[in-house]
Amino acid sequence: MAAITALPTTEATVPVTSPTGSVTARRLAALRALAETEPIAAQDAVWSWLQRVGAELPGAAAELELAELFALGTAADVDGQTAGLLVGWCSPSGLDRSGSVVYNVARWAVSLTGIMPWVGKKFDKAAGRGTNTMTVLAPILVKLIAPRYRMRRVGRYWEGFAMLNRVEESVVSPGTQVLVLDYEADEVANPYPINRIRDEAVELVPGTYLGAKIWHQPDGYRQLAYWAAKARVG
Repeated sequence: MAAITALPTTEATVPVTSPTGSVTARRLAALRALAETEPIAAQDAVWSWLQRVGAELPGAAAELELAELFALGTAADVDGQTAGLLVGWCSPSGLDRSGSVVYNVARWAVSLTGIMPWVGKKFDKAAGRGTNTMTVLAPILVKLIAPRYRMRRVGRYWEGFAMLNRVEESVVSPGTQVLVLDYEADEVANPYPINRIRDEAVELVPGTYLGAKIWHQPDGYRQLAYWAAKARVG
């Protein structure tokens, strides 16, 4: 798979063409039209769509469908709290040793326990920053990988793993403008392995976003998973 210009070639980058006549493109266009009059119904339909396709991950057909959806999106324009969903795991090839460990441990833990401590992301659009919202289980798990890292309690949830946000071209979907969620910046001081992660997010319909979770290694990028987020609409 070819990375964008100025980045090393990686097998995680998939050039996806999205012809306006494709089934996926027509369906998304119809839901965007619906969102103009019934934004909640459109959001619910897209969310269900992502859940259905995500249930088929990792799988070639599902990954291609999500890649096309991602390429059809626009850079996410989001502010405030969102609710999150792990859509599903990809089948990356060419991961370095660290990436393989992170991918396999994360996937194994979620599959074995059936517990997802991540519940969403909070964005501060004006500041170009954000953070992740998690359950009470998260601080316990974090101690296993980063004993000195401290999360912050906000109400009944915990926040941590800050990111800097900016719009630029995707590293996994060439030509697609995305909102980058940068966990690598020294300014946000994330622990390893979070500081090797880059998220990208696009909007599918108002208030509904599809995200790519990406591992950064010396020779480029590899996509680990898809996630989604939604904000209140209507």
